[in-house]
Amino acid sequence: MKRLVPKQSLSAQLVAELRGLIANGTFAPGDKLPSENELIRRYQVSRTVVREAISGLRADGILVTRQGVGAFVTNQTGKRLEPFDPKDLEAVLHMIEFRRAIETEAAGHAAARRTERDLKDLKARFDELSSHALDANAFVMPDYQFHLAIARASHNPYFLQIEEHIGAQIIPHSKLHVLAPDMPEDLSFLKAVQAEHERLYKAIVSGDADGARAAMARHLEHSRERYSRLLAGGAGIR
Repeated sequence: MKRLVPKQSLSAQLVAELRGLIANGTFAPGDKLPSENELIRRYQVSRTVVREAISGLRADGILVTRQGVGAFVTNQTGKRLEPFDPKDLEAVLHMIEFRRAIETEAAGHAAARRTERDLKDLKARFDELSSHALDANAFVMPDYQFHLAIARASHNPYFLQIEEHIGAQIIPHSKLHVLAPDMPEDLSFLKAVQAEHERLYKAIVSGDADGARAAMARHLEHSRERYSRLLAGGAGIR
């Protein structure tokens, strides 16, 4: 059993560990990786960390997943982009700025193009997010999955591919415990984020492309403002 040490994000460490095992031939092309439960046991990490790592390796083309079967190594060992693993709040702010440029348009296209299947997917993701909205330790992955569902509903594969590549660390709160470990949780912050998600969801469901763009832009701008205050040493995230 190997325990990862949180000098960087656990998901980034697990990605590096699995990359190494693939590079040295421990897992060859066509081999199936250990199950989620086995990786959790072996590395003493959460299911979320394992899923983030698998998602990142899949986005790089190193793994392919088969529903209900598992993750398998491909014959691609290179990576196209460095994974996003911010080392400071300034990097988080840069990512929020990038997301505003990309996700605002994705939301507008999602509202204009969403199908009945997309609406079912969005509802499932929004319901899951809502059920964890006030739990700071549990809402990050549902938040990420909700944004992925919006990218899928845009029916532009590049929106989805870039978000899959970046991974769940695209959600700023995923790094708060590392970058600002002494920051207490603020329930008003979590409530505000959920209200923003609800406005975004309703705009997409109603087919309001302009409203969806505005809701996404507002959501990400509020996020930028919160983390800018934190970077400046403000009293908290509100």
